[in-house]
Amino acid sequence: MQPPRLLVLQMFNALAGAGSYLAFTAAASTWSSGGWGPREVGFGGMAANLCYAGLVAQGGSLSDRWGRARTAILGATLAALGLVLALYPGGPGWACAGLMIAFAGTAFFFPGNVGLFSDARGEGTAAAPPLHAKVSSYNIGWAGGNLTGFGTAWLLSTFGLPMWSAFVISTVAFASIALALWRWRSLPPSPPAAEGDRASHPALPRLTFMARVALGIYCCLGMAFIGLIENSLVQDGLAQERAHALAVAGLTAYALGYVATFWVLGRWDGWIMRPWTGLAMQGCVPVAALMVLAAGQLHWHGTPVIFACGLVLGLAYGAVYTPSIYYSLRLPTGAARAASLHETALGIGSTVGPALAGLFIAWFISAHASTGLAALGGWMLLVSALLLAWQAVLIPGARRMGAG
Repeated sequence: MQPPRLLVLQMFNALAGAGSYLAFTAAASTWSSGGWGPREVGFGGMAANLCYAGLVAQGGSLSDRWGRARTAILGATLAALGLVLALYPGGPGWACAGLMIAFAGTAFFFPGNVGLFSDARGEGTAAAPPLHAKVSSYNIGWAGGNLTGFGTAWLLSTFGLPMWSAFVISTVAFASIALALWRWRSLPPSPPAAEGDRASHPALPRLTFMARVALGIYCCLGMAFIGLIENSLVQDGLAQERAHALAVAGLTAYALGYVATFWVLGRWDGWIMRPWTGLAMQGCVPVAALMVLAAGQLHWHGTPVIFACGLVLGLAYGAVYTPSIYYSLRLPTGAARAASLHETALGIGSTVGPALAGLFIAWFISAHASTGLAALGGWMLLVSALLLAWQAVLIPGARRMGAG
């Protein structure tokens, strides 16, 4: 039995991405309407993310031992059950518990599904697509799902539909994945031969380590932008509705940016095993940080400016994320667990990033009489400098091992 076709796996990824985003949005709304303050809402989101980050490595190990499809089915089923629990009309605590279970489910689904992407072969007698093309399909799947989830949440809000309906849609999405994958439940973990772009290389361990740490560092920056852009604009004196509209524009552009990078890097292989080229692609990171800093200092609060900031930052995210997942999947044996370590780095950075950024921004505003947006840009600039400098120190060692 062969793994599902790439297009089918891409659809599963899109459904999971949309369901996850919708569930988080519905939970946050339930928490706020249930009387939770910012601190409780923040801890609720952190608890759900910790369930993902803490279990995703186990999900990867299980996928390699028990089977990619079986683990993905288990994860999708667990996520659907968690979202059913979140529908219980017992207050925000039930929504929090349900979201935690759902995110625990995604910690098993995504490693299983990415393992299926890794193992997928060509149609009929056709050769398997190159790994970087598979990675592009995987990335565009979940990224497109995020955009779909964002749009669905916006439609629910626009038409005044209750947020619990988002839980229903998310439950259906994950249940559909489990049912559709059931026919592949007996597919054993049988990776292809280690040849071509799946072969080993002396520099691969160092490049993989560099890419994962870079992703974790970047997520400290990216999640700060996602979580604090609206709050920073409010601190600058903008009305809540105006700040929210600008934040939505910036976050939409952010998603469009990384989708564009995923598409390009799936069709151009000039960055593979070439660490200096990879570092050059990340030049968008400090550019975006400087744009946010300038927008705050000069009080440029127009939609085109915030949109441009988000777009450039999204282009940078795609350039950091892609090498991490690619190098993690490069060796067929243990690919799912390797991909889960990539997700662990992402989860750690996403969990601690907003908290560290909030502390920095509060200090920066008080110490330098700065605007909120400029303080956010200052944090982004600091993190981007660490991100690029750390990699530049390690690249010569990778070059000595034979990397381009």
